[in-house]
Amino acid sequence: MKKLFLIIILLHVLGGFSFGQTNVYDSIYVGGLWRTYLIHLPTNYSTSTNYPLVLAFHGGGPLGYQSIQYQSRLSQKADSSNFILVYPEGVKIAGNRTWNAGGCCAPSTNLNIDDVGFVNSLLNNLFTNRPIDTTRVYATGFSNGSLLCYRLANQLSNRFAAIAPVAGDLMYYPWNPSKEVPIISFHSYQDLNVKYYGGVTIGATGTYFPPQDSMFNIISSNYSCSILKDTLYHNTNQYNHLKYSNCLCNSVIEQYISYDGEHSWPDGLSSVGVTVSSQFSATYLMWQFFQNYRTNCITSEINEINNRENLRIYPNPFKNKISLINTTGFENYILLNAMGQVIWTGKNIEQKDFLYLPNGLYFLKVENRILKLIKE
Repeated sequence: MKKLFLIIILLHVLGGFSFGQTNVYDSIYVGGLWRTYLIHLPTNYSTSTNYPLVLAFHGGGPLGYQSIQYQSRLSQKADSSNFILVYPEGVKIAGNRTWNAGGCCAPSTNLNIDDVGFVNSLLNNLFTNRPIDTTRVYATGFSNGSLLCYRLANQLSNRFAAIAPVAGDLMYYPWNPSKEVPIISFHSYQDLNVKYYGGVTIGATGTYFPPQDSMFNIISSNYSCSILKDTLYHNTNQYNHLKYSNCLCNSVIEQYISYDGEHSWPDGLSSVGVTVSSQFSATYLMWQFFQNYRTNCITSEINEINNRENLRIYPNPFKNKISLINTTGFENYILLNAMGQVIWTGKNIEQKDFLYLPNGLYFLKVENRILKLIKE
């Protein structure tokens, strides 16, 4: 009887643990295959809240969700920013998981694995079983997973509000989405796996990747952008920040290219000894970007205030002083760097001297609003 009682107690404890968990590993049957994915539910998850959804696609290799979850630290971001995060997994063949992104990567391409169909079915399943704001669905991915992001924006454009490819390229043509999907891209000039200026990868696949400029010329032309490759920040010791804007559907294309780091997730963790860029945080910047967009071409209420209200920073770029127009004088200010780290808080920001700050990208949070500014 005592043994039976202990078993009942153990089952009760395990049941309670399972009910409260934030990670759920699940599968769906699509195209004759069981496809797997991990759901990370944010802290204090509630079925009465409609959450934004981010899909994060791993790179090619033996691991699935574990690799991108580790290197990106997106699960921690989901907890702090309150969104549902899902890590889909590529089919494991001969010990490796890859995605069929069009021109890359074997063996999923050789076997014509229908990863677009998998993602479409996965979204249907998630929308049915989880409280998700279907207008705020986003995708990011690393390397091969980044390539899949471009293909999804091309073929499932109505389902995604924005994408954030990391260390990837467009490999599925023609580029002809039914809706213009905003893009924020992260790369490194030192990346030899997906070379910024194009060329054959140093990896085992021998894949040729086109230059990043060529890729964005194709996309921005399709989006009818009138401002092309506007340089918002340039420093050969740090990074470049480029922007294509005035596009259809309120869409924009932004790219951050670091001069350090290799084929890695900027400000992420390296699991294979690859040097990681320390110039900006891809995880932080992509979430800031995502919050501006919905699938209906209407920008979010969280959009940058300097695009929709009269509060403005001057000069921008700034050197030492930050001045603002149309303030009440009672605002609380939080200044963050490109990594999302708080570097100053307080009132009366005009009286503060920021000459000591290194040049680069910053964000100024004014109450519940965000301004982007450059220090030079």
